[in-house]
Amino acid sequence: MELEIEQRERDKIVILDLKGRLVKGDEELSLLQRLLFLLDSRRRRIILNLRELTSIDESGLETLAFSKTRFHDVGGRLVLLNAGQQHSQIVDLETYSDETDAVNSFFPDRAVRRYDILQFVKEQQLKDQESLS
Repeated sequence: MELEIEQRERDKIVILDLKGRLVKGDEELSLLQRLLFLLDSRRRRIILNLRELTSIDESGLETLAFSKTRFHDVGGRLVLLNAGQQHSQIVDLETYSDETDAVNSFFPDRAVRRYDILQFVKEQQLKDQESLS
């Protein structure tokens, strides 16, 4: 199956949805060309969604590593989304399993704080006990 690349945008972050195989030949070359075009267009914040990627060979991994380095060298970032266990050999790239988390990683001040209801209840109980004392 040929590699299909669909491009979309969220919060000015380019998301490339990859479908098919990322293997040596036309497939990895088409991804590399797209990424270099984005880089030349000053689009330097990229998420690669691997959810529908069926396989990656060594050449595909090298393309991802090379691209990550190129983006980093010009002050950009390239992260992976939905790498999953089937692509667990991708070790040197930042990966996320949730698209919102991946997008928010480009905005450090946007980190979503987790609300712990049990901690809140405990704090309220302590306050109530202190006020009774």
